[in-house]
Amino acid sequence: MTWLDWVDFGLENQFNPRVALGSEAEKWLSHWQNESIKRKNELNGKFDIKYGDHPLMSFDLHPGKNCNPVIINIHGGYWRALDKCFMNHHLADLAEGDFGLANMNYPLCPEFTLTQIMDSLNIGIKKVVKTLDDGKRKQPIILMGHSAGAHMAMHLTHHDDLSGRLAGVIALSGIYEPELVLNLQVNDDVRLSEESAKRWNCLKNLPAKGPAFYIAVGGSEPPGWIDQSWIMADLLSSQGNTVEFYVCSNRNHFNLVDSLCNPTCLNGRKLHRWISDFSF
Repeated sequence: MTWLDWVDFGLENQFNPRVALGSEAEKWLSHWQNESIKRKNELNGKFDIKYGDHPLMSFDLHPGKNCNPVIINIHGGYWRALDKCFMNHHLADLAEGDFGLANMNYPLCPEFTLTQIMDSLNIGIKKVVKTLDDGKRKQPIILMGHSAGAHMAMHLTHHDDLSGRLAGVIALSGIYEPELVLNLQVNDDVRLSEESAKRWNCLKNLPAKGPAFYIAVGGSEPPGWIDQSWIMADLLSSQGNTVEFYVCSNRNHFNLVDSLCNPTCLNGRKLHRWISDFSF
């Protein structure tokens, strides 16, 4: 089953989380922003390290223990919205596991195309790895992304500087078939062409073999969106990757991330244990 099977069932409701949740989406995003402001001081490291000339080409780096993996986080927002700072409280929860953390920003649509965003993130990943190496931090790396961030994390598995070092990918409530965006209102901003949508389709251009994958989606999300994660997990398993796949009951597109990063929640304890398995 692909997104085409949902054409007659309301694509906006199936594949636009803000439409599916209505006013609840803005409440959750406001909660994210407020909590992130409150908890920023729990993160020990450097903020807004530049990796390019654009104001959004920057990342935050929080060291964690040198024996633990470094998680490189890529925020969502359908390639057109949000900012790394919205996820500071998620990173504060992950910091309780003493993991290293790099929180990425990137230029957004419509100023940049999806291809240009990927080019930017490729530069950013190179800078993150160099910064870690310069600090003699050689621990494994885990890519983590939410929503459109999960999509980009899948493609970044092919980054040359991650070869032999990428231990895992955490993909939360991802969107993996960009062709569906051509039929959504968000494409007024994203401005995907058929050519670029095909190029960046994760199901046709599979992630790299080798890393383990932790794929999760909210049980309260629309079935079409849940299918995106299920299909991705199935293809990765068929490719020979180790895959953990979870549908988290009673979780929507946003509180799914809260639950999975929080070590006091059952979902969060599972994820923290999975990450810890890559420690030295």
